[in-house]
Amino acid sequence: MARPACGTGLQVPTSTCLMLLLAAVAWSCWSTMQLAGATPAAAVEQCSESGCTLDNAYDVWNDRSPCKAASVVYPRNEAEVLNAVADAVRTNRKIKVSTRYGHSIPKLACPGTSSGVIISSKMYNSIVSIDTENATVTAQGGITMRQLIDQIASKSLALTVAPSFDGVTLAGLLANGVHGSSLFGKGGAIHEYVIGMTIVTPASAAEGYSKLRILGSDDPDLNAAKVNLGVLGFVSTVTLQLEPMFKRQATMRVLHENDTGELVDEVNRISKSEEYGEIMWYPSLREVVYKYDHRVPVTTPGEGKNNYYGLQSQLATTVMVARLTEEAAEAVGGSKGRLMKCELALSTVTAQQTVAYGYQKNKNIDIPNIDIISVNITAVNVTKTFLNAFPVVGYQNDMATAGGCQRDLKPGFYCAWDQRVKGIVFFDAGIALPLRNLGPFLEDVRKLRDAAPAHSLCDMDIYTGFLFRFVKKTDTYLGTAQEDTVAVDFAWSRGNDGMTPRLDMDVFQELEQIAIDKYGARPHWGKNRNCAFEGVWKKYPKLLQFLDTKNRFDPSGFFSSEWSDAVLGLNGQGAPGVSTDAPFCAIEGNCNCVIDEHCAPQMNSFCRPGRVFTEARVCRSR
Repeated sequence: MARPACGTGLQVPTSTCLMLLLAAVAWSCWSTMQLAGATPAAAVEQCSESGCTLDNAYDVWNDRSPCKAASVVYPRNEAEVLNAVADAVRTNRKIKVSTRYGHSIPKLACPGTSSGVIISSKMYNSIVSIDTENATVTAQGGITMRQLIDQIASKSLALTVAPSFDGVTLAGLLANGVHGSSLFGKGGAIHEYVIGMTIVTPASAAEGYSKLRILGSDDPDLNAAKVNLGVLGFVSTVTLQLEPMFKRQATMRVLHENDTGELVDEVNRISKSEEYGEIMWYPSLREVVYKYDHRVPVTTPGEGKNNYYGLQSQLATTVMVARLTEEAAEAVGGSKGRLMKCELALSTVTAQQTVAYGYQKNKNIDIPNIDIISVNITAVNVTKTFLNAFPVVGYQNDMATAGGCQRDLKPGFYCAWDQRVKGIVFFDAGIALPLRNLGPFLEDVRKLRDAAPAHSLCDMDIYTGFLFRFVKKTDTYLGTAQEDTVAVDFAWSRGNDGMTPRLDMDVFQELEQIAIDKYGARPHWGKNRNCAFEGVWKKYPKLLQFLDTKNRFDPSGFFSSEWSDAVLGLNGQGAPGVSTDAPFCAIEGNCNCVIDEHCAPQMNSFCRPGRVFTEARVCRSR
């Protein structure tokens, strides 16, 4: 795992190295503390006499415009949900549902009009029943994944798969098609384990303006409701198929990247042999992290936990330093700015591996099972402690998902993206790439890396590089895995405004377009920039079946907005689409550029063809 470090392979000023090293040490130190917790996540809804505003957890929507509504309702039971929907329908107001933490990036939860009403599921978060004999659970839609899996674990039951982040709500993750990683059994998508739902939808005056629809496992409308974009109604309860509690064993290996063929072969092998395998590829650091993760007998010793580093609370100063370092690199620009980002990526990955990405051999001990004090920031020592941390064996509810920074814990600690302390701001591209196209896609990534200025992809390596997970083909109408899929996630830093070009943003724009336009990837419904959704409805062969359900459940579109209509292709000829046509619109992905004005020509950013995928249109400096 030999990598360049400050003063060796990357020629960065000593002062910068010192700042980065201090940031890395500070970033590591928090994990050694006996933390009681973190500062509570900020409320996503804020109301005053003039109305209400809805934010997401990142405090910025794709288009940077606010999401307004007239009021917010907090129902606690189904009768109150029925009343809230009926009141909105009776007064002809748009309706949207918000969740406790609001981790969707696009405006799925925005009514699109200041007269709309938001129904929050924050207080609607209870288990309705657990059937131990048939291994099922029925829960209210606002329950978080952590609440759900821990409560069913108390009955020795487990959900077969779970998302990476445990702070999403049950109804929210179904609206977005959230997934874990698996091609085994029913696959990695949580919606594949849904066997029943109840949904409150608008209704006629004769029916009291709202009604409860009950969808059983054989109801064809369930295939629409499982991934619903929030446009069918308020998901009241969800019934999931469970199984007896089991254990998993996770081992992570770090290898130097050799060639694309080897990487593709190992990814394919892991997808077939490891029920919960994942891969992280850091293309600029030339490093691949393979996670081998599979079931073991429940009698296997181990009380381990996935306490993933990136989702744990961090000191406010650490959060701020990370963002300030990114912005300092942007200010320097050019090759020196890229090198600064590479140093930050190296420091970040080193810190993550020093604490084994947060995996703990004993869930009851806050300090990971490695000797933090003896670790120097060197490849040899990091490799030694990293390897000694594995394997980790634990129960499914402890191993499947992680979180923590969003919960009500110790003051002074925050999620890395919390804007109350000026945390990181980033774009998150989540794409469902047909597994058959993985090899050509990775080869194009390597070609782009070689064609672009050196170290252009370091920005992405700060944010875990490429993360590969697996999702099995689905019959769900809007499930992104319309065939066996590798779910690819990558992120890069976002600016503080929507008009200033970012360093090497053309490289990431080209990556988006290679995946979506060249290789037919479908964007994750809860992530991505607006341009990724342009014309996406054409990629869903069962769209008409979904729209049939939508038209019966909500014929007047109370739960729809201009944004959701555009995503579903319902705006009509000449109506506004997902993208905009305005100056600077390509800077933050509100369009793919067509003319120079979509970039920032006054700041030396022009619309140009891609370097590898020449059909792409990206904003590049001359």
